[in-house]
Amino acid sequence: MTQTNNKIDTLLVKHPNLSKEEAIKIFADKNERKKKKRAEKAERIIAKKLINDKT
Repeated sequence: MTQTNNKIDTLLVKHPNLSKEEAIKIFADKNERKKKKRAEKAERIIAKKLINDKT
């Protein structure tokens, strides 16, 4: 959890006009986008394997 806090603190230092709640929201949104991207990539890999197994 401290790594997350460090990243939020770093974001606050770079952008002092943000509140802590806004920084947490930005960080959470970024993590959600990363999770979605990883899931899409995994789906593409699985689909590719299924296609290759059929041939």
